Amino acid sequence: MSTRPLSRRQFLGTAIAAATLPAVLRPGYALGQSAYAPPTSPRQKFNFNLDWRFLRDDAPDAQSPTFDDTKWSTVSTPHSFNDVDSFRALISHSGGDRGTWKGISWYRKHFRIPTSTKGQKVYLEFEGIRQAGEVYLNGQQVGLYENGVNPYGIDITAALSPGDNVLAVKVDNTTTYKERATQTAFEWNANDFNPDHGGINRSVWLHVTGAIHQTLPLFYGLESQGTYIHAGNFKIAAKAADLTVESEVRNSSGDRATVGLSVVVVDHEGRVHAQFDGEPSDMVDGEKSVILASGALKDVRFWSDIDPYLYDVYSILKVEGKVADVVRHTTGFRKAEFKGGAGTGGVYLNDKFVYLKGFAQRSADEWAAIGAGYPDWLHDYQAQLIRDCHGNHMRWMHISPQPIDAEALCRVGIIQVCPAGDKERDAIGRQWDQRAEVMRNTIIYFRNNPSILFWEAGNTVITPDHMTQMVALKKQWDPEGGRVIGSRGDGNNASNALTTPLAEYYGVMIGQAPQTDALQNPTDMFRAYSAERRDRAPIVETEDFRDEGARRFWDPQSPPYFGFKKGPNDTYEYTSESFALAGVKRYWDYWSNRISNTDPAHSKWSGYASIYFTDEDADGRQDSSEVSRVSGKLDAVRLPKQIYFAHRVIQNPAPDLHIIGHWSYPTDKPTTKTIYVIANTESVELIVNGKSHGLNAKPESGWIFSFPDVDFVPGSLKAIGRTAGKQLADHELTTAGPAAAIKLTPHTGSAGFLADASDIAFLDVEVVDAKGQRCPTDDARIDFTCTGPTIWRGGYNSGKLDSTNNLYLNTEAGINRVFVRSTLTPGQSTITASRSGLKPATIQLTTKPVALTGGLVPAR
Repeated sequence: MSTRPLSRRQFLGTAIAAATLPAVLRPGYALGQSAYAPPTSPRQKFNFNLDWRFLRDDAPDAQSPTFDDTKWSTVSTPHSFNDVDSFRALISHSGGDRGTWKGISWYRKHFRIPTSTKGQKVYLEFEGIRQAGEVYLNGQQVGLYENGVNPYGIDITAALSPGDNVLAVKVDNTTTYKERATQTAFEWNANDFNPDHGGINRSVWLHVTGAIHQTLPLFYGLESQGTYIHAGNFKIAAKAADLTVESEVRNSSGDRATVGLSVVVVDHEGRVHAQFDGEPSDMVDGEKSVILASGALKDVRFWSDIDPYLYDVYSILKVEGKVADVVRHTTGFRKAEFKGGAGTGGVYLNDKFVYLKGFAQRSADEWAAIGAGYPDWLHDYQAQLIRDCHGNHMRWMHISPQPIDAEALCRVGIIQVCPAGDKERDAIGRQWDQRAEVMRNTIIYFRNNPSILFWEAGNTVITPDHMTQMVALKKQWDPEGGRVIGSRGDGNNASNALTTPLAEYYGVMIGQAPQTDALQNPTDMFRAYSAERRDRAPIVETEDFRDEGARRFWDPQSPPYFGFKKGPNDTYEYTSESFALAGVKRYWDYWSNRISNTDPAHSKWSGYASIYFTDEDADGRQDSSEVSRVSGKLDAVRLPKQIYFAHRVIQNPAPDLHIIGHWSYPTDKPTTKTIYVIANTESVELIVNGKSHGLNAKPESGWIFSFPDVDFVPGSLKAIGRTAGKQLADHELTTAGPAAAIKLTPHTGSAGFLADASDIAFLDVEVVDAKGQRCPTDDARIDFTCTGPTIWRGGYNSGKLDSTNNLYLNTEAGINRVFVRSTLTPGQSTITASRSGLKPATIQLTTKPVALTGGLVPAR
């Protein structure tokens, strides 16, 4: 993956962070004495995220070192200034969120470089800015970031002062921004496909190296390619492979040097797993070249979706036999194959067929209330939610993912589709060149991530010439990585057919249909599917089930909404129940036609992605009725809908079941309804208050077990799943009593709540009965107070205007979620939630101090 530590959860060099991370997430560390200790080198990496000054406005001469920024806000990166105005206006179908602010903003950071760096090279890495940024150091422009996608590097060595330094960044997030040199717009800079949460919305790092050093994988800005790590000659049964490390080295020493590369591979326990050396190479001053080392790996745990094992690979540079540079790369080794053929095609990892099952998501990956700039642990939190519902596949959309998202998914075993940049169309001229450049940059940056198996050259069909160019880019920059490149197809079958012999895999959208079932000849095509393609390479569904359904509507029988009332602009009219059932039925359409079926008539798909995983700040088909695109399996604060639990069951290889809905209906009138149980067992029995309501062994769409005409009686509703007569799974719902109290449950990262002006804590806010059980039909306002050194961000209601950042919020289905952001001041904050007639709840959150020296924090 990248050169940063395996888990970037703001190590910050503190004992707190080191002590709370389990050993499995701290490669190179072990409790025993056998832990590998890498040799020391001049290389240092600093967290550059803390303590920026920010102004959401243009300020003349703000790049000047003497400019007075004392009245500006204090923030830390990742930071997006649209946390205060997103998810507040109604989403439109064509334009997405129409309420976010767009314009010029400024960031300024004061810092001091340690004296130990004298005579060394210093690089600045921006993981991303939305959309563009002019970068000034001590009043001198040192960089211009424009593409809004790729990590970007700047050599700031010559512009540094020995004492105090001031970095200023002028950010422009307008969708009208054009590339300075050509006056060409970036086609992906569009609010509907790529929500424009502006700012320095990803992490910033400061790298210090010796004069002879291994470069960073930052082709954008530095034109350097870093280190490429790839394995081959796999012997899976023998747990063996050969490993090659290719490291680009720059000689800035002023003299000729003999440079050698050594490699040490370290496992989770800190033990040396392999060690080998390459042949030394003579380099002249100013030279930049790739040197390599190769060796054998034995007793390997290969990375896969079910065992995402990662190693630390240390690339050690020696000059005249002395250590000059050490870089730690966290990566995994796996054999990947991509096959065609009915019954034999698909994706194979380590000689085993893997059906891709998962989701599609915008790469902005924003949350309601906190926007697109949030701490690493929340990216890990979301990755675990995908894993917990047994997904193994994420297709990022339009632009390449955030580095932390790519890493988080890798750690939990999620196979990724990685795009570069587009806007659901092909491009010509300079706009195509921009896309090709972003693809090159993306490949170089992410090519050590074992979970990325697919490079996506376009979110729709591209010309044969363009596909040929993209394939050539992959072969140039990732020839040994075990990955393929292709694009999503569309309804233009003539254009799709032209790329059939060129692409290495094929994407479709809403591909399973009666028309694909009715195709007769191998070359007949519908929505980019054909048997000819199926027989050549994997065909993957990229964004099916585009329907929308909000979390708050249980079913037609549940107050306060009693179903969803379709508005004049709404395409769908789902409740949470019917949304889940429709999603299961659609999933079954693909599952029953998966490529591993030996019947050619039902052997098509190598993978499935349902759009989206979470509700998003993007274009929506419930036009002007919700403040987010409510296609998610979770809502925009990551609270699960019923469809999330349905996906958990249908994607689970182990026995599982879930009763859709709740068991707390009104008692003032009778309620009779169909109860739906999603199960992967052979049969399901439904039991009401200890009495059987029948056994169902004939599910619809593989997993839907229906029980009609069930009368609600307060008490217990239980489902039992059996296979071959053996009870293997169960789920029970009980009736909640009257609302009695508010319950608050805090969530923070593993290091605690850090006073770094970026960290987030969130609180689950529930209304419960006297026994502490959630009241599932509660949907009313709760008021909050918050005191102490935190910034209140609140939560959101998807069907209400201006619901974020307020000291009040409605529950939805008995629960909601509110957020607070830390400041640089440590201390205790007190949060109280109250509603008339209910017992209030109060909780204290304490932020922990973070050591900051000269504006810098060691990255580990």
